[in-house]
This record gives sequence, structure tokens and C-alpha cells, in this order.
Amino acid sequence: MRRRRLTMIAVICLVAGLTSLFGYRYISADRTTDRVAYMPAETDQVLANPYMGFVVDAKYDDAKQPFRLAHANLTWRELEPDKGKYAFDAIEKKFNFRLWKERGVKLVMRVVLDYPRDTSHMDIPDWLYEEIGKSGEWYDTDYGKGFSPDYTSPVLIENHERLIRALSERYNNDPLIAFVQLGSIGHWGEWHTRNDDELRIPFPKEPISDQYAGHYVRYFTNKHLMMRRPHEIALKNGMGLFNDAFGKRESTVDGFLRWYTEGYTSWLTGEKEPAMPDFWTKAPSGGEFASEKKYMGDSSMEETLRQARLTHVSMMGPNAPAREKPGGPLQSNIDRFLKTIGYRFVIAKASHEKEAKTGDRLNVTISLVNRGVAPFYFSWPFELSLADSNGEIVAKATSKADIRQWLPGERQVSDKLPIPSGLKPGEYTVHAAILDPETGKPGIDFAIDGRRADGRYALGTVTVIPGK
Repeated sequence: MRRRRLTMIAVICLVAGLTSLFGYRYISADRTTDRVAYMPAETDQVLANPYMGFVVDAKYDDAKQPFRLAHANLTWRELEPDKGKYAFDAIEKKFNFRLWKERGVKLVMRVVLDYPRDTSHMDIPDWLYEEIGKSGEWYDTDYGKGFSPDYTSPVLIENHERLIRALSERYNNDPLIAFVQLGSIGHWGEWHTRNDDELRIPFPKEPISDQYAGHYVRYFTNKHLMMRRPHEIALKNGMGLFNDAFGKRESTVDGFLRWYTEGYTSWLTGEKEPAMPDFWTKAPSGGEFASEKKYMGDSSMEETLRQARLTHVSMMGPNAPAREKPGGPLQSNIDRFLKTIGYRFVIAKASHEKEAKTGDRLNVTISLVNRGVAPFYFSWPFELSLADSNGEIVAKATSKADIRQWLPGERQVSDKLPIPSGLKPGEYTVHAAILDPETGKPGIDFAIDGRRADGRYALGTVTVIPGK
């Protein structure tokens, strides 16, 4: 009896070792339905997946940490130095469009009319400054110097619409552009102006600011739009939001989080703005750190992760520790952060029939977990496939699943994989993948073992037998 028990233990240990080696584990066989189930081994690695993670400054190729997004602040002065003549080629060279396209990095774009700097300057073109009658405020404050144009100027609004229309003609259908942040108004394009005892710069009320936002809505019809704070126009048009003071508790929890969950009264205009509690289920939550490294330290890390979960962050930067040398003192915390934000898909279990006849269909059910804090915001197809003993894909089908609905938590995906009538009987491996529509190839990594070189994931085997 004791020898039999030891033998059973040895067999179990052997099976455990083999399943660890091959990346998935046989769970059970249901004799009633002749189904088998497999459980892939979950991984703990950082995944450099598209449309999430750190966002780097698109001007520089100096990031050391994984990233798939880059940020481009486009000043009107650079975009249109002469009226009606757009410097797109120069802009694309400055922000390395060709480099990022080659590397599969997407861009987050923001138009800026006022960016405080160390020296006095304007971020609108000279010709526009003259056309608006030089109306606006020159400022010199503790956070920088610059010029804030009069946003109520009809001439400024008219030219702004023309600028956004020209940008959309160039980029609305360009897959390189991932998201468009509504800048245009306020310092840094953050929809606020200095309004304290030191300096009071008027901020436009909604009848005016909605015109600027409306230009983006009208022309950037194929892009996810993002605003700095909730506004009625953002709510109506399903926009995302960005928090450029992430990490600071008073700015993120007492400010940004409260604004979108409860609504707020603007301290600049006195207008009441609506809550947008579920915005992140349809469009991204992003922003940048208030300090590049401060909130990645050990003493701040738990609060940083809490803020990421509370505000459902998908992306963070360009003010982010993406240039930190790998293996440095912040690495473990960077890894924790990158494994928390965005989406993180885990196939916890896959089941299907043990045998399938040629000309029939394999019924596949997948238990999937999104361990991240946000969904994926693009309609990419989920594919099921069969591979032969040589690894060749011999059958594949696109699932009906809409991966944009994979919110944080658990769900089941069920679909059918047709077995070709002329397929040779034998053992085949079932695979799953999310395909990038641009390439037609797998484009998102799951947080599981069993990944093939082409990006598909093995989910066990099925025996194909001759059909009738």
C-alpha cells in the first residue's frame, strides 16, 4: 500500500514537471461530454503590449524601459509658421514618426498654444498674433514665461478650426496616431490658466471652450479623444481623460478621481461639470507623473498603485521613469507598476472535445481573466487555430468575441473552430491569439506560458478523426 502511494506521488510529480515544461496543465476529462480542459501556467513578466504602459517623449530615443507609446506636443507655431502652410514634414521628422512606425510604437498627440518655458516666447505663430490684434496675456510666473492668447477671439477660433481640420486630413486615418489629447486651451494644453493672487488669466466659459473641443469631435472621427477633466462635451462624446498630476494624492484622489466620479464646479469659470464615472470602460485614462521618479520610490509605491487602480490608468508619460536603467533601484517598483496598469489578459482555462471529426467543428470554451485595471480599446479580432505536428497552422477562425468588453475581472469566451474536411487525421494543437488588424498577425501577449514564436498560445491538443 505504501509503495503504491509512493508510486502515485512520483507519477504526480512527473506530470507536474512535464506540465510546467510545456506551459500548460491537463486538468480533467469529462466522460459524459468527452471534453478535456487545460490550464496554462500564468507568468509574472512585464508585457510590452500595445496602447498601454509608459509613454515616452517622441523627440528622443533614449528610453531604457519597455514602451509602446510616444507623446508629441505640437505647438501651433511649429505646425503653421505661415498661414495655410503646414510644416508636417518638419514636425514628423522632429518627433521621429518614421522611427516609431518601424518599431511598432504609436503616438499620443496634443496641440499646444501656450507652453510655459524659461524664456519669454509665443507658441502661436506671429501671423496669428497679429490677426488676433495681439490680444492675450504675457506672463512671467514661478512656473515659466509665455503668452496666453485670448481664447474668446473669433479670429482665433476660426483659425483653430482650420488647423484641426488640416491635422485630421493628415492623421485621422493614420494608424500611427493612437490617441488625440484635447490641448489647445490653457497652459501646456491642460485646460487651465493661472488664476491666483499672483496672476489672473481669464479662462473661457463653455460656450467658447466647447467650440475648441467641438473641432476635435467634428474632424477626428477615427481617434479616441481625451480631455484633461470632465466636461459635458466629453461625456456626450465618450472621451477619455488624462491626469497630468498623477502620483500626488491631493491632485489625483482629491482632484481627478473626485471630478470624474462625482462631478465638480470649475474653479476657473464657476460652471458645474458632470461626472463621468464609467468613462474608462470605453476610452482610456492616462496622464503623466507629477514628478518623474518621486512616486516610484518604496515609500510611495503602494499609494501609486492604489491611484492607478482607482483611476484605471492605461498609460503614463512622457513625465515617467522610462529612462531608468534596467536593474536599477527602481526596477522592481517599475515592474509592479507596468504589470498593474492597462490590460493584462490571462487564459485561466481552456476546454474542448477530446476528439473532433473532419468537416465538423471544435467547441472551445475559454475562461479569461483581465488582471489589469482597464480594457483594450480597439476592435482587434480574437483567433482560434489548429497547428499540426510541424507547427503549421492548418485551420483558423475569428471568434465573435469583442475584446473591448474584457473589463477587469473574469469572463468566458465560447466559439467554434471548423475542422477542414480534408485534414489528415492525427493530433493537433489548439491555439489562441489576438490579431493586429494592421499586420494580420498576433499582436497582444497573454500573461501565460505556451507562446509560440509567431505570438500564438498553445491550449492543449485535440485528436482529429475521419468524418462520415
